[in-house]
Amino acid sequence: MSRFVFETASHAHDEGLRRLFAENDMEGDIQISFRRDPNFFYATALQGPLCQVIAARDTVTGEVIGAGTRAIRKSYVNGQLRNLGYLADLRLDKRYRSGLLVGRAYQYLKRLHQDGLAELYFTVIAEKNRTALKTIASGRAGIPPYRDLGLIQTPGINLLKRRPPLTHDFEVVRGSAALLPGIVACLNRNHQRRQFAPHYEVEEFCVGPRGFKVEDFYVALRKNTVVGVVGKWDQSSFRQTVVTAYHGKTRLLRPAYNVASALAGGPTYPPAGARVKFFYASFIAIDDDDAAVFRGLLRELYNDHVGSGYDYFLVGLHEKDPLGAALEDFYLTPFSARLFAVHFADGAKFFDSLNDAVPYVEVASL
Repeated sequence: MSRFVFETASHAHDEGLRRLFAENDMEGDIQISFRRDPNFFYATALQGPLCQVIAARDTVTGEVIGAGTRAIRKSYVNGQLRNLGYLADLRLDKRYRSGLLVGRAYQYLKRLHQDGLAELYFTVIAEKNRTALKTIASGRAGIPPYRDLGLIQTPGINLLKRRPPLTHDFEVVRGSAALLPGIVACLNRNHQRRQFAPHYEVEEFCVGPRGFKVEDFYVALRKNTVVGVVGKWDQSSFRQTVVTAYHGKTRLLRPAYNVASALAGGPTYPPAGARVKFFYASFIAIDDDDAAVFRGLLRELYNDHVGSGYDYFLVGLHEKDPLGAALEDFYLTPFSARLFAVHFADGAKFFDSLNDAVPYVEVASL
């Protein structure tokens, strides 16, 4: 009998999963820990109506030593609504990374895949996560193909000084129950033009995803019609990013950089052990990719949160997305990740059928 077992996680695994995430940092010049307190499953519930967390457990110690998530939700693929899978949250305790556990994890995933609920999956891997890029996107035996679909740019827009308001031919208002049908219609008609973009129902926002309220929408109205939306989503009550250490040149230069940047009114690096204070610019949908509408919404979002205690907010757009030009208005801290399509043998034809629509993935649900 193997020392390690793979099983679908339940709330009995919660403490072990949270420990696994807290203790296994993403390495790099800035070492980061992604945490899920007070409950691991609060975040996974956002990834899709069906969400299966796979836990690897050491039967000798009882510890959870690995994890991964398979989620499925209705999304737009080639402009049509399909069940689309999402693979996320792959973690393996550093002490166990030299064995064959990754291959065994994918065997377990393949068994789950036999339910036939999705033919194709996507996943996103941070550019600086060299361990994951070398391992699961390497084409090793037992791991399904990872098809590179380009970069998702996820820069932090640093919240510094207020900027002058922009003049435009539309009104920016906050979301409301009365506007919700128009907001959801705007999301869906624009997401239909994007590859892998999620589909929404009005009912999803009546109560609101955890940490998000309908008033967190910034809405562009032209002649009383919703022509663009962006949401502000603070997930810090159930998902945290903590800087655990600095290395290399960043560690050496950080004190001097922080002094110079603070004097110039710029961003600074937080001390090791500190939580990064940010929110997501989420639910992005702009009719006709109108850059003026996107700029106007971002400017309102930005000015409303200068001096609010946040360091920055994250925006996620594919490198080919024409809306990306609007980000040049701001002082950015660059982050990026690679988008992959993933499939088993029965999904190869589906992958080959993908058209060249610009991808959009909801960065706040990753």
